[in-house]
Amino acid sequence: MSIEKDRFDNDFLCSVFDYLVSHEFYAKTFLVKSKKHKKI
Repeated sequence: MSIEKDRFDNDFLCSVFDYLVSHEFYAKTFLVKSKKHKKI
């Protein structure tokens, strides 16, 4: 998945990263999702 392709801005990506780092359970469940479900 390309950042440019999906047009996520850096602020949003940083927020998501910070959230996943501080919530290990959600980070692990995100990693096992399919590409389609990750985009949702």
